[in-house]
Amino acid sequence: MSEVPDEPLEGDIGPAARPASGGAPAAPEIDSAEVLREAEAEREARRRRTNAVSGRIAVLVAALFLAFLTYDSANTAVEAHSKGDDWLYPPATIALVCGAGLIALLTWAWRRRRLGM
Repeated sequence: MSEVPDEPLEGDIGPAARPASGGAPAAPEIDSAEVLREAEAEREARRRRTNAVSGRIAVLVAALFLAFLTYDSANTAVEAHSKGDDWLYPPATIALVCGAGLIALLTWAWRRRRLGM
């Protein structure tokens, strides 16, 4: 047998052999728990960024939808009023409710952004 006993065998997945005295200094030990904590912190930061972007997109889509409903209901109320039909209850009320919802959504998003949440 000509193999040196400190060298790992082929296919060995265990820890690397340490050099004998007088050789190059050993690499510093890497704390596996610290590596796991760093990886977890990186995943958490990535998750927070993804959630922030998806939240902004959801607020934008909801604001566009409420703006469209407000515009469409107000337009319907104006047309109904010019024809002499009922305009106050169904279309004007829906326009006011959607407009109030739009204002509330935009105010909430603006305050949340200013607070840095």
